[in-house]
Amino acid sequence: MKLGKFFTFIVVALVANLNAIQAQDIHFSQFYVSNLTLNPATTGVMSCQMRVSAIYRNQWASVAGENAFNTFGLGVEGKFEAGTNDFVGAGLSVWVDRAGASSFTAVQASVSGSYMKKIGGRRANEHFLVAGGQVGFTQRSIRLDELRWGSNWDGTRYNGSLPTNESVYSRSLSVADISAGLLWFSALDKDNESNVYAGIGFQHLTKANLSFMNPGSELLYTRFTIHGGGEARVARRLAIVPNFALMVQGPSTQLNVGTGVKFDFSKKASSSQAFTVGAYVRGANRVLDDAETAGFGADAIVALIRLRFGSSHIGLSYDINISPLMAASNGNGGFEFSYVWTLCNRKGRRLGCPTF
Repeated sequence: MKLGKFFTFIVVALVANLNAIQAQDIHFSQFYVSNLTLNPATTGVMSCQMRVSAIYRNQWASVAGENAFNTFGLGVEGKFEAGTNDFVGAGLSVWVDRAGASSFTAVQASVSGSYMKKIGGRRANEHFLVAGGQVGFTQRSIRLDELRWGSNWDGTRYNGSLPTNESVYSRSLSVADISAGLLWFSALDKDNESNVYAGIGFQHLTKANLSFMNPGSELLYTRFTIHGGGEARVARRLAIVPNFALMVQGPSTQLNVGTGVKFDFSKKASSSQAFTVGAYVRGANRVLDDAETAGFGADAIVALIRLRFGSSHIGLSYDINISPLMAASNGNGGFEFSYVWTLCNRKGRRLGCPTF
């Protein structure tokens, strides 16, 4: 059996092992674009009054073919004045994830809200503390007709005629989900060309049961996310845009860290046309079958480019796999495309805050 086919079999087997995958979340390399899945306290945090974001990820297509992982996310947010200095944010997000021979499909729709409290500073250095919450509804489903179980292996090859002793309790389930978070951000100049932020998110506070095979025996781990970044203007048309996100969920840990270099097309002090190029490194620990970990190591290098044209931002990124799976993937990882559109009211008050 060739290595590529063997790895495809392993991928299918992992998807078939529904107890093993039930406690894992979706993730995006452009995590700063999918802010509503990162931390509900980012809801409405923007200089403008409205933001619409969409992101699509395709992973392992070179190895798994038609069983590749496909994830799509959509978010809509608004920001509203609340008194003299404060703001409230409201948002709606939906994401859909499908993977593997089982057509393992997860759909989540959530509503989120935030309150932005100014805690000090003037226009050139004002800073805010934001508290946010999110309530969601998740539906997951699988198909069994294309799955290959361990009992179908006759010692030489797959034999579909062999009986299986697998017991699937349900092929579809629905649960409620609650998340919360805090965020701090600050302007570093009066023109909102430089800023800094840091936040912490708590996802899956309900610890819902998402097992298709053993109801009540496997609970979804709460995920803790620490993230931060900013934008530092180093010249009139040049800025550095670093970001990081550390996510811990049960025995699993993932770290994304990197930076982009932003170039303004225009010679104006505040440009609405720019492009950013950069690179990130994603690291993760390897979780064994007994939930023990086998150390932390680099998983992928992410190359990215982001273009801004007026109110639109277009992002492209590609994961270059550098984990032990390179032997099967030939370095191929995941492709992502994102689009963000913002609506700015010239009469509305703007904030010196990060750009997601």
